[in-house]
Amino acid sequence: MIKVVFIDYMGATVDEHGQEMGEIVRHICKNSAVHDPKQVQRFILDNRRRYEADSYLDAYLTEDEIVNRLISDMETQIGLTDEPDALRGLIRSHWVNAPVFPDAHIFFEQCPVPIYIITNNGRPYMEQALRRNGLNTAGVISADTVRAYKPHREIFDEALRISGGTPEEAIHIGDSYDTDVAGARSAGIRPVLLLRGQVQQHDDVDTVDDLTQALDVISTK
Repeated sequence: MIKVVFIDYMGATVDEHGQEMGEIVRHICKNSAVHDPKQVQRFILDNRRRYEADSYLDAYLTEDEIVNRLISDMETQIGLTDEPDALRGLIRSHWVNAPVFPDAHIFFEQCPVPIYIITNNGRPYMEQALRRNGLNTAGVISADTVRAYKPHREIFDEALRISGGTPEEAIHIGDSYDTDVAGARSAGIRPVLLLRGQVQQHDDVDTVDDLTQALDVISTK
């Protein structure tokens, strides 16, 4: 029986490719030697993932510190000439103001068990975002708490500790196979992969097309 739900934030609860991210990309295109939005998005994503993968325990970098590294990389590698504080402000605004998916509001209102967010973003930003969007959760587990990003199991183990649930009583819902599914499995938690219109590429994990379908998963398990 499912007694607790863990859910990802960026990509599962809110749209990380919304207006705020578009503004960040346009800002970089305008103030650098790279003017292709897709190339800028790929630069940000690849380098952020690299830094998060290398940030672990004693070598841990917060998301703010990773942003500083990314800005430095953009200055040296793609000729970013803008004032760094302006870009930092846009990124922090993105963390707080990214739009909630409509089905996420329904899920948070109707979920019959406590919901905990597991996020790589800093806790203060998530708390602001949750208040702004009116999302009620039982708690937020941030990578900062354990000095490890998903898919390291420490963040999932901490979620179990805080919630008081066992791995058999929990599910984790996320949109990334590499971080959400792999991380949940490392802690013995059943993963549910959120597709949101993407083609199913993994036949070894339960999938849902939106969060309203996840309500059925919870009620039937």
